[in-house]
Amino acid sequence: MKLKQASIEETQLAMSLLKESAEWLKESGSNQWSDVLQGEDRHGLADAVAKGEVYFFYNKNQLIGMTAAWVKPTDWDKLLWENIGFDQIACYLHRVIIRPSYRGKDYGQELLSALKVKFRNEVSELRLDCLASNQKLIRFYTGNEFINVGSSKDSNGNKFELFSYMFKKQS
Repeated sequence: MKLKQASIEETQLAMSLLKESAEWLKESGSNQWSDVLQGEDRHGLADAVAKGEVYFFYNKNQLIGMTAAWVKPTDWDKLLWENIGFDQIACYLHRVIIRPSYRGKDYGQELLSALKVKFRNEVSELRLDCLASNQKLIRFYTGNEFINVGSSKDSNGNKFELFSYMFKKQS
């Protein structure tokens, strides 16, 4: 398993993975990421690729998934995390995706583990969020050592759960 930073030439590949996941969510009865199916990406995945903030996750030569990871909080992050604060140097994880054909095979756990290894010497905390109604994802994050540190609402009143993984300080 390995993480590989997406290159600008791979922007379309990142967008197609996002669309593939959005279609799977729609088929599963969720309207999460529906903006992608309408040709929008409110969270700026293409810009994140250009900034070197998107990572593909591979098993040998098979592209299993991807995530966006950035240290500077976006307006979205600021909105959701304002009550928790910004006193830690954190990495915000977004668009954490395991391709539908690879789900249920522990690749999600391996992706989170790879991200912990990647960022352990760069930040003191990994942060992510999910819709409060997504109980399966909430169990997944807590089962992978992320602590639920609170909840927040977006500008439309949708409730989100906030998760943190704190790195242990080296002595």
